[in-house]
Amino acid sequence: MSADYNVLIVDDVSDNIKVAMNILKENNYNFSFALNGKQALEIIKTKSFDIVLLDIMMPHMNGFEVCEYLKRDPQTQDIPVIFLTAKADLDSLAKGFKVGAVDYITKPFGMMELVSRIKAVLRRTMPEAKEILQ
Repeated sequence: MSADYNVLIVDDVSDNIKVAMNILKENNYNFSFALNGKQALEIIKTKSFDIVLLDIMMPHMNGFEVCEYLKRDPQTQDIPVIFLTAKADLDSLAKGFKVGAVDYITKPFGMMELVSRIKAVLRRTMPEAKEILQ
């Protein structure tokens, strides 16, 4: 079941977090959230996550910086990051992949898109997820 997977949502806009949380809840994923990059890095030290949904445009520490930090740390470097953002320009897309993201979803997004991409990433990164997430 999806409830075996823990997702961290990081966005400075609470309405965006609510949309993602409702989708994840409806699809039986466990989730936590952070309202900024620093908070996300604190939360990720205390709990294990299978995937991070990360906004790019946040104050103080943007999503690119958070992703770079996660990829430098041996304890978090293997957690897949999907950028969830309104920044759809090619430079942002390229930079997202350069800093370590595995996927990129532009806002606004729908339930099918978010769930399908999460499942695809989990199937690629977690061999034991292949059968469960069919």
